Amino acid sequence: MAAARRIVIENCAVATVDAHDTEYASGHVVLAGDRIESLGAGTAPEGLENVVRRIDATGHLVTPGLVNTHHHFYQWITRGLATDHNLFDWLVALYPTWARIDEPMVRAAAEGSLAMMARGGVTTAMDHHYVFPRGTGDLSGAIIGAARDMGVRFTLARGSMDRGEKDGGLPPDFAVESLDDALAATEETVRR
Repeated sequence: MAAARRIVIENCAVATVDAHDTEYASGHVVLAGDRIESLGAGTAPEGLENVVRRIDATGHLVTPGLVNTHHHFYQWITRGLATDHNLFDWLVALYPTWARIDEPMVRAAAEGSLAMMARGGVTTAMDHHYVFPRGTGDLSGAIIGAARDMGVRFTLARGSMDRGEKDGGLPPDFAVESLDDALAATEETVRR
């Protein structure tokens, strides 16, 4: 069995976020394959084998990946619209646009959202997707596929809306699901 390839990160501040809140003002992290092999104060131990990369992280902080527990990826495609609105007016202004999303748009929005989060240190995310206009493809599959292809830990919360404008809701009527349709689609998403 081949020894794991190692990456050494040195000269960085390290916040372990362990049970003791251990921090090192100048420390190191050694990765072996996809695992943290060691970390501590000062430079990495001498004599490490199979070091394929050594990173001088002077002036940087190394910390565990962050977790984003509540996001709506599809909203990424409308960033910059209705920015002067309060929440209620923002929703009213954008639901007609969101009600026309389709599988390629949702895939692109998931990729954009996940890339933005990864740049900020997020390695685990949860998307609360609840807009499923009829006939627009496999929106849940598009989101899951984007997360899988980007290599992030991911959970999908498949929501739904069953009250359209005619019933006093905010979204256009064609973008809502009946309760039975939403439950069946949720069951199908879990099955797949």
